[in-house]
Amino acid sequence: MSNQEVPTPSGLPVLGHTVAFARDPFGFLDRATGEAGDAFRMDVVGTDVYVLTHPEHFRQVLVTDVDRFGKTEDFSRAFGSGLLSTEGDRWRRQRDQLQPFFYADRIRGYGDTMVEQIERRAERWSPGETLDVASEMKTLTLEVLFATLFGRELDPTADADLYAAANGLNAWFAPSSWALPTWVPTPARRRFRNSSQRLREEVDRLVRARERADGAGDDLVSKLLAVRDAADGRGPTDETIKDQLVTFTFAGHETTALALTYTWYLLSEHPDVRDQLYAELDAVVDGREPTAADVERLDYADSVLREAMRLYPPVHTIPRRTEDAVDVDGYRIPANSEVHLSVRQVHRNGEFYDDPGAFRPERWTEASDRERHEFAYAPFGGGRRTCIGRAFALFEAKLVLATIGQRYRLDAPADFALQLDPQMTTQPDGAVPMAVTERD
Repeated sequence: MSNQEVPTPSGLPVLGHTVAFARDPFGFLDRATGEAGDAFRMDVVGTDVYVLTHPEHFRQVLVTDVDRFGKTEDFSRAFGSGLLSTEGDRWRRQRDQLQPFFYADRIRGYGDTMVEQIERRAERWSPGETLDVASEMKTLTLEVLFATLFGRELDPTADADLYAAANGLNAWFAPSSWALPTWVPTPARRRFRNSSQRLREEVDRLVRARERADGAGDDLVSKLLAVRDAADGRGPTDETIKDQLVTFTFAGHETTALALTYTWYLLSEHPDVRDQLYAELDAVVDGREPTAADVERLDYADSVLREAMRLYPPVHTIPRRTEDAVDVDGYRIPANSEVHLSVRQVHRNGEFYDDPGAFRPERWTEASDRERHEFAYAPFGGGRRTCIGRAFALFEAKLVLATIGQRYRLDAPADFALQLDPQMTTQPDGAVPMAVTERD
């Protein structure tokens, strides 16, 4: 098989797959994969979208032929010249400038600040109350991000509009907008622009404060200003710094919050797994505030998080656009075509996971990792553009599980059924209510 057209699942005349995909995106992907195979073409609002769902496809797009697959226009329109959207030498220069903030020693140094923020959030909870865990985790991870990387402690009352703005960034990728031209001013896009403007005002305030302090400080804002003012003249502009900080606000709290939301939900649904996690916390941390050294010993917590992100990857698809016509798995994809690497479909592929729909943290053993395809698990992408914050996110998430898990048990109502609203990230459709109970 060589240079054949990519197969397409059955659809409607004129409308193609628009209606089926809009009604149930994940259900459509399951049906399409079963009908058309690991690579298929979607017709959405008259636009061809190519979906790839096998680890070998991921390897080709993210590693082997990485320069033939560029970022889609959505990223540059949403995040300007931030790390998520830039390409080529400019991206490499930005990555090199930011990488020191995510070295292992630097991340471990954030531990005490992270725990302080987690404890502060947990203190606001009362045994017996029911919380929207999705909202709480987004609030918490934003507080951690600002305290560690931006050098600013948020106030839930005074900064209420800032919390709302950070959560509004995901609106750019809402299903009501994504199939329309980027210039169409949908309500979701207006919400995004208002949110982005509020965050840019905050970033500008942070930049001006650091400038008044002559750049003194060890936070990300101070370091970006130092790079801006470097003698070689290759530093970022003020506008690029703002783009970078808005990008980190979105990428640095949203995905970690979602991973934690689904982890708490799955633990509630599987009390035997939760009991095993709590036993590890009691043995390793033993009622203390957790430390960076403790994180390295929380092996079962690591497996729980990895399995939660397998079933509910916070970023469920990796979009790209072909720079030229390219062959994938014997099929021809035309130049300038939108391509989606479906992380969710890879994570639920029975070729690589026994009982793929089940929550089984024990599958993450060292032996199984060696046997599994390198790209059968890709919650942080892969190749040279693997998420720069991967280690930061996992470190933070384990500290959240350890800190809160020692104090509380979170239980979803018996009649609660989790529904999803896939945007750019895997959002829950509405609140995720969970009752707070103090652990014995």
